[in-house]
Amino acid sequence: MKKNLQRVVLAAIVASTLSCMKTPDLEDKSIPATAEEVAGALVTSWGVVEPLQMLKGDFILQETDQQIDTMNPRLVLQEGTTISSITEPPDDPTVFKYEFLYQTAVITGDNSSQSTRKQYRTVSKESDLTAKSTALATTKSVLAKKSDITAKADDYELTLGFERVLMLAYACVMTDDLQKYCKENLKLDSCEIKCGNLTSVTEVRPAPDLIKKQPHCGGIPNCELNVKKVTFDWSILMKTGTAVEKQKVTYSISVTQDLPFFARVLDYCNRGLVQIPDSSKVLVTVCNRLTNFQRTGSQN
Repeated sequence: MKKNLQRVVLAAIVASTLSCMKTPDLEDKSIPATAEEVAGALVTSWGVVEPLQMLKGDFILQETDQQIDTMNPRLVLQEGTTISSITEPPDDPTVFKYEFLYQTAVITGDNSSQSTRKQYRTVSKESDLTAKSTALATTKSVLAKKSDITAKADDYELTLGFERVLMLAYACVMTDDLQKYCKENLKLDSCEIKCGNLTSVTEVRPAPDLIKKQPHCGGIPNCELNVKKVTFDWSILMKTGTAVEKQKVTYSISVTQDLPFFARVLDYCNRGLVQIPDSSKVLVTVCNRLTNFQRTGSQN
């Protein structure tokens, strides 16, 4: 993965956090974790990187739920993603171009706003994944003090499971580009990123219900998945003179090597304080979960 992409995805994770997180308790106890420790745990959870396992016709269904404080979670987003074509670009014989049909349904109360679009990724024939990213533009728009936590369908972009892992793997790295962004765009004296409370646990989970309904449980032995779950706290300290504002998010991601590359992330969650428009701060947990995977594809 190229260094500039690493910097861009790091900026993206900071942007999505700064858009809504407000200052939590600064006295929270934390066991520090280095960027290398966090990245190492995530790399181990993923296993071998094999993007060429993604086949034409493969399909995943994901659902995102949002929980405010102790209220019951509510479904806010459904995403269906199909690999619609795999081609060899005539101008670059070293790569495959993947076309994804990305369908979303944004759920607000009893209403659902649906959208369908095509998204693309380029994968090296040597199995190195290079993802198209517009994260820098997203960073600029989100940090323009956008406070509404309800997004429109057009705001959603496809994020592959591997890209989520990559974003988290570099989340604890403070780069020169990000420091420059803090100073020039946020008008701060400096920023500092800290991570802590890193845990990595192994567990066995039943397959999602829709996969259970497939013949032979979609090929999953005993309908059970071996899962590695990585959790850590991510904090950014924003400094202006003697004033320091701290924003913190707890991230967790669960990965199984029992499913192919396309469907390997079972859930991805973040938890932190969110400023509700015209109201107070509330604790919000947002989780994106894999609910179905169908391997109907081929290499052609």
